[in-house]
Amino acid sequence: MAEQIKKIKIIFTTDVHGNYFPYDFRHERWGKGSLQRVHAFVAKAVQENPNTLLIDGGDMLQGEPTAYYFNYISKYKRHRVADICNYIGYDCGVIGNHDIETGHEIFDKFVKECTFPILGANVINTETGEPYFQPYKIFYRQGLKIAVIGFLTPAIPHWIPKAIWKGMRFEDIKESAQKWMKIVREEETPDFVIGLMHSGMDEGIQTEEYRENAVRETTEAVEGFDLILYGHDHSNNIEEITTLKGNNVLCINPGCYAYSVAVVDIDFCVDDNGKILNHETNASINYIGTLHNLHSESFKRHFAYPFHEVKRFATEKIGTFLNRVDVTEAYFGSSAYIDLIQSLQIKISGADISFTAPLFFNAAIEAGDIKVSNLFDLYRFEDHLYTLRLSGLEIKNYLEMSYASWTQQMHSENDNMLLISPMKSNPDRMGFKNFIFNFDSAAGINYEVDVTKPEGEKVTILSKKDGTPFYMDEFYTVAMTAYRANGGGELLTKGASISKKDIDSRIVNVSEHDIRYYLLQYIKELGTINPQAQGHWRFVPEDWVEKATMREKEILFGASNSGKQD
Repeated sequence: MAEQIKKIKIIFTTDVHGNYFPYDFRHERWGKGSLQRVHAFVAKAVQENPNTLLIDGGDMLQGEPTAYYFNYISKYKRHRVADICNYIGYDCGVIGNHDIETGHEIFDKFVKECTFPILGANVINTETGEPYFQPYKIFYRQGLKIAVIGFLTPAIPHWIPKAIWKGMRFEDIKESAQKWMKIVREEETPDFVIGLMHSGMDEGIQTEEYRENAVRETTEAVEGFDLILYGHDHSNNIEEITTLKGNNVLCINPGCYAYSVAVVDIDFCVDDNGKILNHETNASINYIGTLHNLHSESFKRHFAYPFHEVKRFATEKIGTFLNRVDVTEAYFGSSAYIDLIQSLQIKISGADISFTAPLFFNAAIEAGDIKVSNLFDLYRFEDHLYTLRLSGLEIKNYLEMSYASWTQQMHSENDNMLLISPMKSNPDRMGFKNFIFNFDSAAGINYEVDVTKPEGEKVTILSKKDGTPFYMDEFYTVAMTAYRANGGGELLTKGASISKKDIDSRIVNVSEHDIRYYLLQYIKELGTINPQAQGHWRFVPEDWVEKATMREKEILFGASNSGKQD
């Protein structure tokens, strides 16, 4: 009996986060990656093998001035990002948590205007009990039947206000995958099944109801997947996972920002009757950061007008800073960067106290003209501002958890003050052991953080900002981001010991617009700003802290401590 080989190619992107053009609008320079370069790669690949599937892993709609402009500023009838994805020729995608974050008006429009399906089997419409998004898609290539089933991390309620995802609930990925695998295998009888997951490999938020990052758990427990394409955790990875029954499943993540694409080449050996005898899979992660060809030129010409629209928006002058604002100072005490955000949050909300954290590892804004693009270095996400009621003890315990993830206990002046370790993505460089976006400090109170003390005993609140007493048993209004107010980072739930179901009863108000919108208006209103550290909190003992700061700035940021975006 004769045999033949049928070749299928799969190209996978994920976590593009607004990188549609190979231009860094925040710093006004040409950048790496982008959907323009994805198009250049894919168009060439399709010429070589037309039996190609192009798939995206979610978080397409958020992250750069481009996404913000196309989501909230652009007045076009159609969503420009849908047009871009259609032009490139995506075959399917999955919804991401940051796509949901844009709100129904945005993501529903995007999904409707894409000419390919956006999947999400475990996102359930609460009115119908059926999936809100298409659960899976069947493709036919060379007579082979390929199924793609999509899943979204179910941790949405920990990050995003309920009003934004109204009408939805999110099922555990493993449980949903067991259900949909049975349906797809029995009703569709596909030759090959791909799991498309906007969920990281493992770790992340874990509750009794679900796991944020469930790729490993799901792959091991759910038989039937032939390939897993995943994202969300921004970590490029190729890994084979063995199921409980001993089958090996390839899992691949090309990382974020469209710097690279994953390529999976599958050779199916079939007999004369089309029956698959076996298949071989080869996978690679291909860097496309500088790729340029005639296809990238055609993309550039086709989307020249929206590109220049975003550029005009991003380069608009809105004010002047009289001194440099550097994120790196925020790790070592009160800083101009953080205190500017804190002052804005208190002004918007009228709260007694404000919490916020750094959102970039080492961004900086130089003294001089401030443009719209600079706001994306000051504030990374489209987060609304929440005001909650917290007791003095809850505020202290919240801060204790924050500083415990940020600093270690020093036993001598030669010990490290900050919790640092080699970066996962670059082991030759040092970074923070924990996520910097959970390094919350407070404004509206005067306090000290003693780095010689153990976890839970570091923070001493001295007084309110005006010098009047701060009481552990009194309640105060506290401004924080929507992410934090919904339990993100667990500082409210584990730190302040407020149960997730009780958070809603603590909410006093929610801002109408996102924080970056108010920051833009604030700078426009003042015109000229001289950002300064308020000095309302500090690490102690000062002599140990001073020496540790000098050492660790050198370790983390180098001798120049340039503060440039990493």
